[in-house]
Amino acid sequence: MDKHLLYQMLRIRMVEEAIAAEYPKQEMRCPTHLCIGQEAIAVGVCAVLGKEDAVFSTHRSHGH
Repeated sequence: MDKHLLYQMLRIRMVEEAIAAEYPKQEMRCPTHLCIGQEAIAVGVCAVLGKEDAVFSTHRSHGH
């Protein structure tokens, strides 16, 4: 597997874990929907997007 793809998956996971760690402090006033465990989907889709492609996401879009 391409190291760049693995790096992107790790980056998403680390950001998501940081959000999860900070959320209980109640400084964020909005609901959060994490995508932990789904990083490969975001990275894989983004890796094959072309310039003319349009992408629409859902509420679990921190990773992409």
